[in-house]
Amino acid sequence: MRRDAFRELVPRAVLAVALTVLAVCALGALSPAARADGDPGSDVLVYQNLFVAADSNISIAQQVELGDLLTSASRDGFTIRVAIIATPADLGAITQLWRKPASYASFLGIELSLAYSQRLLVVMPDGFGFNWQGHSAGAADRVLGKIVIKPGATGLATSAETAVRALAAASGARLAPSAAGLPAETAGGGTTGSGAAGQSSPSGGLLAAATPAPGLPVRLVAVIAVAALAALAVGVLLARRAGLRLPAVRWRWKPPRLAIPASWLAGGFVAIAVALIVARAVLTPAAGAAQSGGPAADAGLAGNPNLDPGTSLSTVAPDFTLTDQFGQPVSLSSYRGKVVILAFNDSECTTVCPLTTTALTDAKAMLGSAASQVQLVGIEANPRATSIDDVLSYSQVHGMLYQWRYLTGSLSQLQTVWKDYSVGVTVNQNQIDHEPAIFVINQQGRLAKLYLTQLAYSAVPQLGQLLADEVSSLLPGHPAVHSHLSYDQVATVGPAASTTAPEAGGGYVSLGPGQPGEPSQARLYLFFATWDQEITSLGGQLDALNAYQSAAADARLPGLTAIDEGSVEPSASALPNFLAGLTQPLSYPVGIDGSGQIADGYGVQGEPWFVLASPSGQPIWTWQVSTSGWLTTASLDRHVRAALAGAAKAKAGG
Repeated sequence: MRRDAFRELVPRAVLAVALTVLAVCALGALSPAARADGDPGSDVLVYQNLFVAADSNISIAQQVELGDLLTSASRDGFTIRVAIIATPADLGAITQLWRKPASYASFLGIELSLAYSQRLLVVMPDGFGFNWQGHSAGAADRVLGKIVIKPGATGLATSAETAVRALAAASGARLAPSAAGLPAETAGGGTTGSGAAGQSSPSGGLLAAATPAPGLPVRLVAVIAVAALAALAVGVLLARRAGLRLPAVRWRWKPPRLAIPASWLAGGFVAIAVALIVARAVLTPAAGAAQSGGPAADAGLAGNPNLDPGTSLSTVAPDFTLTDQFGQPVSLSSYRGKVVILAFNDSECTTVCPLTTTALTDAKAMLGSAASQVQLVGIEANPRATSIDDVLSYSQVHGMLYQWRYLTGSLSQLQTVWKDYSVGVTVNQNQIDHEPAIFVINQQGRLAKLYLTQLAYSAVPQLGQLLADEVSSLLPGHPAVHSHLSYDQVATVGPAASTTAPEAGGGYVSLGPGQPGEPSQARLYLFFATWDQEITSLGGQLDALNAYQSAAADARLPGLTAIDEGSVEPSASALPNFLAGLTQPLSYPVGIDGSGQIADGYGVQGEPWFVLASPSGQPIWTWQVSTSGWLTTASLDRHVRAALAGAAKAKAGG
């Protein structure tokens, strides 16, 4: 009878074990060859100073030389780590950051913040990215902007070395010269070829660790191990029931006889494995996949230099307690249960910060009633404007007094928060420079996404929609976003294009060289926004420009046209109310740029901003008031005349 039972149960046991093993293998097959958090660069740079993918085609000798340079620089007090990203595959699962070196550098800074907080340099074929916790990237960007990245893998490595040396020189560090007189293939003593004996690698084994070995994630390995042990246990149990003796094994525990058929057990394990497969497929997005929008949206984001697609994060958001614009203490942890959009903002900024705050309010508006589950928070990023009055004034002129909590504190408190969030803030040539970071924090207080606002007025609504899409993905039921903008780059309108814009008070104002059939003429433009009055006497200066307009007509100089940047005004009534408060009417027209396309086309980098365009529509002179101050009528006259004379001379010489 025992032998008959054995013959009956063995096939069932084999079936149970076989089906379970097959299910486990299927689960493993669905998992991609993984790299911890999906970014090989951050995995390597935790413990090494150089990341180069094994298939980058950068010679061993160049890697050795660059690694030695970084090690030597660190000894000389200039610590820096470098990631060379030659192809999208080098980014692992975050390929949306390909050709966005600045965004990837910021992402790396956050990923490495617990282990490394010094300088980071990213080198891609289209440019450099730089990050240093607690420091602005502005000064480094100016140095790197002068370096042309050479083509090919060898060019990337050479450009990386050039960049490191330039950054070191700018900081006052003197690095040893590179190996002179040796070709790239032999300099540094390395050998070419794969796997050559005696091959050296910089920083203690770069090539072995440059690309993490393919494999399965830790959690998946654990699941497979548990399932395999369970399958083994089922097989042993069934064998014992059949009376099969296992040699050399002494069991102290006598398993009870189960009334569960072996086929049920096999089916149960298969069902569990299938459930795990489905859960993994549903909950884990494909590597590099966008969170929403589909392939068309992905393509638009990838090709839009004016829009940061965002960087996924997963760490706990550092808590803080600061003071809001009403003088009340506010802690980040007090907003648990809500999605928080956290922006670092300079209360005296007239460049990128107004674009950030406009995008924040756009995002809430696009969420409709779901906006009640979202909290907007700003943190002061100006070390010279830390009073409650500073954040209160900014909130008022931007129409955000009750839209958000704009937080400030003592300088030491703010510096702690800046460092915790890896936001660089510096004072450079009397100007405040900070990273325009926007963090999306989920209901559990974990960082979900990081966005960097780009200085592009026409992209502000798109950034608002990106933020709204991300928030929607975190909210229960994923509420609809009431916006369907394309993420393709928005076309701009430059000074060479003859066009019209709505005029304050009604009608339209002409822009550009002139309408067809009319003689072309040089034009002087002033871009402004009503919130400029927070930091400058905007009304008085606009009044004073009446004198220029009068003198220009007599001297046959270009007439002035003012353009209000309506795309970032707090409301449609802001401009009419402001103009109504002036001491006298303006003698020059005021157009309204409601889309930001004109400001972008004219190259506006902050408000107020003068642009002088030649008769052919070429910008020949610009002046940023926020950094250089207002010009007197006489000074403006001289600048305009000098620019026109220079343009005429250049045209004659050409």
